[in-house]
Amino acid sequence: MIIPMYKYTFLVFHSAYKGFLKDIRKIGVVHIQDKIKEPTIEMQEAFRHLTEVGKAIKKLESIEPEPAGQTSAYESGNSVFNRLKEMEKELEHNHHQILQLDKERKLLEPWGEFEWEKIHELKKNEIKIRFFSCPVQQYNPEWETQFFLQSISEMDGYHYFVKIEKTDPENATNGFEELTGADELLIPDRSLSQIRIETEKLTYEIDNLKQELHQIASCCKPLLKKYYEELSRDLDEQNALLQTTEEVEGKVKILEGWVPKTKKAELDNYLEEQKVLFTAEKPALDDKVPILLKNNRFNKLYEVIGRLYDLPNHKELDLVPFFAPFYMMFFGFSLGDAGYGLIIIAAAQFLKYKKPSMRSILTLAQWLGLSTVIFGILTGTFLGINLVEANIPWLDKLKAYMIDTNQLFNLALIFGAIQILFGMVLKVVNITRLLGFKYALSTVGWLILILGMATLYGLKTAEMIHPDLASTIQYTLFIVSGILILILNHPKRNIFMNIGAGIWDTYNMITGLLGDLLSYIRLFALGISSAILGLVFNNMAMNMKPDHIIFGPLVMIIILIFGHSITIFMSALGAFVHPIRLTFVEFYKNAGFTGGGKPYLPFAEPAAEKETNN
Repeated sequence: MIIPMYKYTFLVFHSAYKGFLKDIRKIGVVHIQDKIKEPTIEMQEAFRHLTEVGKAIKKLESIEPEPAGQTSAYESGNSVFNRLKEMEKELEHNHHQILQLDKERKLLEPWGEFEWEKIHELKKNEIKIRFFSCPVQQYNPEWETQFFLQSISEMDGYHYFVKIEKTDPENATNGFEELTGADELLIPDRSLSQIRIETEKLTYEIDNLKQELHQIASCCKPLLKKYYEELSRDLDEQNALLQTTEEVEGKVKILEGWVPKTKKAELDNYLEEQKVLFTAEKPALDDKVPILLKNNRFNKLYEVIGRLYDLPNHKELDLVPFFAPFYMMFFGFSLGDAGYGLIIIAAAQFLKYKKPSMRSILTLAQWLGLSTVIFGILTGTFLGINLVEANIPWLDKLKAYMIDTNQLFNLALIFGAIQILFGMVLKVVNITRLLGFKYALSTVGWLILILGMATLYGLKTAEMIHPDLASTIQYTLFIVSGILILILNHPKRNIFMNIGAGIWDTYNMITGLLGDLLSYIRLFALGISSAILGLVFNNMAMNMKPDHIIFGPLVMIIILIFGHSITIFMSALGAFVHPIRLTFVEFYKNAGFTGGGKPYLPFAEPAAEKETNN
């Protein structure tokens, strides 16, 4: 359900304006209307800084804190943030240095440990040591008789050696060009021991920085969160001032905002006590009204799915309560294994204790798991085992209620038809709310035609109606629905335009409804595929286990755990995504969903704002 909003306009004397902003922030119910969309440069910088602080908080929350008893060495959240930025740069620099040292170590490993000082001394005495490598197959032993060479090592198919030369120009004939197939190498001007010492030093510094991060995570998160709230408060105040207009040479400040009907009483009392001039009126049709949803505990869980697409506008129906039962049912239909459903329920219950902040998401997962259990029982599938064919005596009575693949296919189409028709009913309500009932007559005509013909077909099949009467009813349905679809589809167009538009709409409706209905076959396909995957891994576990009293069951259990883990992941992903597609494409389209709403974000203290949004 969408809570109705009232549009408030406040007129405040300039000297009392800052106090007024402080007071309405404490009340925390006014969503300030954005008249100026482009923020100032200062606000953009403040927002970037706020985002960085938020990322720092998330990073600290992902770090395991030190045991209790740590005390903070920082006085403010700003100092904590600055230290975290410094540490981030230091860690990045040290990691980069270690990577560079590791590259140098790999270059030096073929040459072993040696002292560069001695090589430099030889160079001063006009003796040059040059480093070479070549593939082992291309190394020519004759080079050892032609030049002063010393073989060092062979590694990874390469031969490493040094060539000793006199730097005197008279002996320049011993040049590199004479070693065909060999490459001269430029190796780091340090030893392996120096690299090892430098690496240990950097590793020690990294360990100290990580230790400091753990200490900050244990005692400085409150400071950083308080700093984030201060920055958020300052940014909101800057935005409130930006959206404020001035009259009477700046002496009167004017601010506009939106207040939910359920939250206006406290604000009205304050405004009357402080004698603040204001107006409160219902929104016009073209107003950009913020959206605040209010649903029961069950439907509220599915708001997170609805937000993946869009929020409704203020004149529309909130479709969350209407698609929530369908989504839950479709998820269970797509996964369709009672064992997997029980695993989802148990895993979500376990994670509730580990991740309290995700409690609503995990509760949603449990409802979806429950639906999976129900459909698993209906189809007779448990961890890939076909219960219909299983020889389990106490299940014999339940097997009569289990359905086969043909019935599962038909059930998918039936559910699809029900949701599509239900969406069309909601479309009539939506159009009536937005424009009036006369604009919904075309959709009403289609509902009369589809439901009427379906009912008539059922009565004729059951031989509950005489053929002559059935023929009369059929013609009546065609006439009534034809008038609504072809002639009365738009009250402001002439009859010829309506007929032309009606014929085009008829073509689109017939092809669209057929395509929409066939889309629900994916529920059947997903349910069958998850059962087949489970069955395949069960067969693999039984056939691939060795004939050994210990290793046989062990290998079987490993294959079962691995295989069913893959199946649960892949099937649950499909069961999550495809019902979303059916909801946002087929259901939303047939319900006439327009969307475009923006969330209600009150000008409030951070804690109050969070409570309001929850």
